[in-house]
Amino acid sequence: MLYLSQNKITRLEFLKVFGVSSASLLAPGLLLSGLSSARAQSSYSQKEAIIPVTIMIKPDVIKLGSGDNFGSIVVFPENYNIADVNVFSVRCEGAPAVDKIIRPNLRSIVFLYKSSDLRDDLPGGYSVEFTVSGKFFDGVLFEGSDTVSVTGASRGVIYHTSTRKRKSCNACRSHAVNKIFSSKEAADINRAHRGCNCGIVKEEIGWQYYIGALGQTSKGGTTVYDKRWGWPPPLPVGVSE
Repeated sequence: MLYLSQNKITRLEFLKVFGVSSASLLAPGLLLSGLSSARAQSSYSQKEAIIPVTIMIKPDVIKLGSGDNFGSIVVFPENYNIADVNVFSVRCEGAPAVDKIIRPNLRSIVFLYKSSDLRDDLPGGYSVEFTVSGKFFDGVLFEGSDTVSVTGASRGVIYHTSTRKRKSCNACRSHAVNKIFSSKEAADINRAHRGCNCGIVKEEIGWQYYIGALGQTSKGGTTVYDKRWGWPPPLPVGVSE
């Protein structure tokens, strides 16, 4: 018998206070199984949650095929210990981290990668998203992205508005079909009209089309091309297919 406030209560009554059913009492294994399942689910949810981190990729222009190294500065939230990061789990577009510099005072780690390790199908362009991901030793995931210019690819990333599954006007439909942009930001700023809420999508096109429309480098290129000016676009002087 158990005592609560000087009154005797049975084990059944005591457990009912905490919402444990009589069925669980008749089969203790069910109770333990339920508790284990809840703990496992809680642990699984914690490991599957992705912690957002701030990413900065350097240099601003990645040259595929050059063999150059590049780095990412990863800034972690205040309540996470950067000493618990599993460096061997860190990847940037398929490239594993080959070196690191830990900066505790800035809550950040600088990871170094080889451009030759980047995934083979990585597209080029002025605004290519690079995602860095990894794990803490307890299995918690972290991830963040930055955009950089990428040259030397076989395909380029463009952005344009989309009227799919939306009620749209003639101006929006014409804009979506004809105008391409070098970045999501450029597509957002240069909408068909004020108040346009069309979605913005990205697409890959052949590299010769990309540099013909938007130029070869981030410094010498443009942010927008209208297909009504001519498609496919002419290649820049001195560039061959």
